[in-house]
Amino acid sequence: MTFRLPAFWIQILIGLFFGIVTGIMLNEEFGIVPKETLKPFLGWLRVPGDIFLNMLQMIMVPLIISSIAIGVSSLQSISELMRLGSRTLVYFTSTSFIAIVIGITIASWIEPGQYIQLDLVEINKTIDLKQEEVNVTTAITNLIPKNLIQVYFKQEMLSLVVFGIFLGVFFLASKERSKVLKDVFLSIEHFCIWTVSIAMKLAPLAVFGLMSYALVHVGFSLLAGLLSYVSTVLLGLSLVLILYLLLILSFTRSNPFSFLWKIREVAILGFSTSSSSSVLPYSLQVAKDKVGVQNKIADFVIPLGATINMDGTALYQAVATVFLAQVYQVPLDFFDLSLLAVTVTAASIGTAATPGVGIVILAGILQSFHIPLEGITILFGVDRILDMCRTSVNLTGDQTAAFIMNHYWKEN
Repeated sequence: MTFRLPAFWIQILIGLFFGIVTGIMLNEEFGIVPKETLKPFLGWLRVPGDIFLNMLQMIMVPLIISSIAIGVSSLQSISELMRLGSRTLVYFTSTSFIAIVIGITIASWIEPGQYIQLDLVEINKTIDLKQEEVNVTTAITNLIPKNLIQVYFKQEMLSLVVFGIFLGVFFLASKERSKVLKDVFLSIEHFCIWTVSIAMKLAPLAVFGLMSYALVHVGFSLLAGLLSYVSTVLLGLSLVLILYLLLILSFTRSNPFSFLWKIREVAILGFSTSSSSSVLPYSLQVAKDKVGVQNKIADFVIPLGATINMDGTALYQAVATVFLAQVYQVPLDFFDLSLLAVTVTAASIGTAATPGVGIVILAGILQSFHIPLEGITILFGVDRILDMCRTSVNLTGDQTAAFIMNHYWKEN
């Protein structure tokens, strides 16, 4: 009798469950294991997860460039690229704006900030979140990468997307002269997918390590005090998820729950890693093999979505801004809330899809509305948990967009 491993998604859930249990048991607030005893061994919890993430991040840049270039070159013409690109951008911008409106509405209705007493919260007034001054004209010109090595180190994903589109247009316009170079990028894409298959073998252990390590550092006493804020964000993310289901039902007439079942592993990995970009290689594979999205659509929409489609992050930033405005009693009228919706929509485009970056972007938004920056320290205790949730929603949004665009392309 041969032993068979359970299905991959069950392995992921098992790793997630034991990671949660281990993280809670090792948390110093429970006192089961002394902090001094735990400290030398704590770093080892991250080792499988770090190896897993490093393998995926190792191929992230070549995969983004090659997949977009191959996806664009698979289209019939430049005009078809313009149609797909414009519709995808309109879709991403629209869903992000709707998510932000949902966040502002429920935060204004529930008013989670009224449950926080500042005199009971330890505020770090020396907080230093590095913010580069944003110049609109510079941001636009920097979309064209003048140095790919520099772009790689700075994780400027939007610039990589633009480079991939340029390369794909070259393949599309010069089919004979670009054949050899296109074959090279096809091989690169196949290598990336092969690397994904190797990395996935580590995924259950990685999920266990990352989850337990994250929960060891969560302040459960602060979490209880911020329960109203956490509940508001989770409610908003749930409403965005319902929005995706309605969009699938409306545009494709498909069973949205069947769709969710097909992408369950992507959502779970996103929850565990808190990084859309790290899960991108596997997200591409699921879109093609399980959701049934055409290669040319998946290769274009999924990497683009991982770069500019951050509905979960956008909602979180809107709720967090309104929440901290309530905590510090900074009044926000209808005009301010409208400006907030536009600001967060713009800020969510091009946000690096890596853990924790959302809270750095939030600092710039708070400064725009004269909300004390040190208020971010109130959110630090629960940010990791919410980061995991919003990343899962972000990835679900990318899969939803690819599925809808694929259906539209089949119909036209």
